[in-house]
Amino acid sequence: MLQTAFFVWVLLFLGLAAYALLLRNKLKQTRRNLKELIKENDHQQSNPQATSGDIYFKVNRDFNITFISESGADILGYTPDELLGKPVFGTLFEDKKGNRETLSVALNKMSKHQSTINTQTVLLKNNAQKQLMLCRERPILNEILECEGISFLCKDISEARAWQENLSEFQERDIFTNTLNEKTILERFEHDFLLAKRYNKPFSCIVVELKDIYEFISKGIDFETADRMLKIVSDVCFANLTPNAHIGRADKTKLVLVLNGTAREKAEAIAFKIFQEAVAVIKTLRVDGYNAQMIVVTYTNRKNFNDTYDGMWARLRRHIKTALKRREYGVVSSDNRGNILEAK
Repeated sequence: MLQTAFFVWVLLFLGLAAYALLLRNKLKQTRRNLKELIKENDHQQSNPQATSGDIYFKVNRDFNITFISESGADILGYTPDELLGKPVFGTLFEDKKGNRETLSVALNKMSKHQSTINTQTVLLKNNAQKQLMLCRERPILNEILECEGISFLCKDISEARAWQENLSEFQERDIFTNTLNEKTILERFEHDFLLAKRYNKPFSCIVVELKDIYEFISKGIDFETADRMLKIVSDVCFANLTPNAHIGRADKTKLVLVLNGTAREKAEAIAFKIFQEAVAVIKTLRVDGYNAQMIVVTYTNRKNFNDTYDGMWARLRRHIKTALKRREYGVVSSDNRGNILEAK
């Protein structure tokens, strides 16, 4: 009996000894990891890989500036000594509630997870000008991995943002007419239709179909003149746009005018005016007066609360399809059929 108890105690002792050895090894590994993490953090803070155009600075937990690179201070119109110890709000950031809350949330997140955050931030220059920056925010850690502040590495993206906006605007444009392309104009059409329906406002649309005259000029003269015809007729449409309206090209030869806040009667008057002026400019391309009238101009408006964008667009396309099939050129709608001007 005594031998059994002794054997159990020996096993228990060996188990505890093995567990203690395991804990000791774990502790050593944790210490090594801690040293490596602190070393890595110190390296990141002292070597942030900033270029000459970047702005690198640090703030403590009270959001006071504790460091700023000389080149970064110079970009913002300061010397480092002018900023050290100053609150970041009112100097580098606008002193607004939203900015304070955003930075407080970031600090709290870094304190819990030691994570890196990438944000777009507006920095203030000494002359009060604003500069859009892409900022990488990292926690500043002490020897026990407590977050003592935030380091910022900021890159100027204001020029890139402007280029992006210009590119986006360019991509929405039709190369021949400088109107909106098909995808964009139809998206605007649907969006504006829904707004007009929600607020029960007048809403109309005019479509100028140039298919037959385009084919006539392409075959009878040349393709360059046909493309030029698209441009000069689009210029006529631009000249007759109402305020807050959009114009784009669809189905290659349709010019679509989305007229916000425009009643049916006004759209009808604009349609007739566009037809007359379009015929006049087409005649300047060495096209005789009769053939210059091979244009279909149609219009419609939002009917009632049950009307839909799809229904409105379908009406316009139906008017055009029927008119082209019957060769009824001029202003065509449910009000009018083939109002052709006399050739001159």
